[in-house]
Amino acid sequence: MQFQVIRPDNSKHPFMRGMLAHKLMQRGLSFDQAYQISKDARSYFQQQAEVTTESLMQSVDELIVARYGQEVLKELNSELFPSGKQISVFRRNATAPFSKGLLTQSITSAGVKPEEAYQIAFYMEADLMKKGIFRISKKKLFEEVYKTISKKYSPKIAELYKLASRIDELDKPLIIYIGGASGTGKSVMATFLAGRLGINKITGTDTIREIMRLVFKRDLLPSLHNSSIRAGIGMPKTLDKSNRLIGGFCLQAQQVSVGVKAVVDRAIKEKTSMIIEGIHLLPYMQQILKEGTKRAYHIPITLSLMNEKHHKDRFFERGKSNELRKIEPYLRSFENIRIIHEFCTSESEHYEIEVVDNEDFDETTNTLMQLIINTLQEQVNSTLPPKS
Repeated sequence: MQFQVIRPDNSKHPFMRGMLAHKLMQRGLSFDQAYQISKDARSYFQQQAEVTTESLMQSVDELIVARYGQEVLKELNSELFPSGKQISVFRRNATAPFSKGLLTQSITSAGVKPEEAYQIAFYMEADLMKKGIFRISKKKLFEEVYKTISKKYSPKIAELYKLASRIDELDKPLIIYIGGASGTGKSVMATFLAGRLGINKITGTDTIREIMRLVFKRDLLPSLHNSSIRAGIGMPKTLDKSNRLIGGFCLQAQQVSVGVKAVVDRAIKEKTSMIIEGIHLLPYMQQILKEGTKRAYHIPITLSLMNEKHHKDRFFERGKSNELRKIEPYLRSFENIRIIHEFCTSESEHYEIEVVDNEDFDETTNTLMQLIINTLQEQVNSTLPPKS
């Protein structure tokens, strides 16, 4: 039975092991120690219906001494339930609350496992509170995290964190391109990566194509008004089905790439990092490889699903999660989707665009994060003047 905790204001709240562990980490216990003591506390009071915060605090101290010794207790912040103070982080004229979630995201960007990154963020907050620091600059916070990562991991991981946490301070914008056939998870992955990297702008080629359709009517550019899976309509009958489809798809993608270029040029002019995702990116990704890093840092990636059955299953999953997106047209044209899929992956391999098999979401996100940050590090280093 879960017991109730009576606060000083006489309000009652159910005992939550996770909340007590959080408070204990703020006092200075490690992640493992805090959860062990909170587990001990739950067992200790399981026969009682209610307990006051004062009794809970005294018992917790006794449990810490019993399990870890008096010296560990002496090193801890004595306050179990802080008085509502919050750490604020400032940069220039802007101030925001300290966020363990955002800090965890920036640390995982360097390739640190999410659970380990979360622990570092927890320890950082606890250490600041223990020292009575409730206002810190973003620069100082970064330096403290950087030193922690350098000690715990390696200089390389620390340098990757340095880069990942300062994407908004790059000398040029970062443009990430996520291409691939329908159903490979481009839009979901783009949204997730944007959150992890702190990039606020995401654009899809479907949106660009819709805008272009308003400008160029069907009688002017008929291929633009077909869906990608029906792109072979209107192509020469002398070609077989696959070549008609790929020929029409390439024509359509080339037309959409004009709009993609306009969006990218605008982002570069405004010095805004962004992620572009969509099936029509392949021609433009080939072009930007030739441009290099003159105006921006460009990172093109193609998502794939090599397992054909799993690819088809994704459309059933999409239909369950989004009733507005009808799956029948995709299932009827699945053969065409696979033809485009094979074309995108083979062309990407030919032009040395990274292809990532999106079979497992967690594995893919970790792979993409490391790929993006490592590639960005290489591009940034290539623009630096040679050391004398």
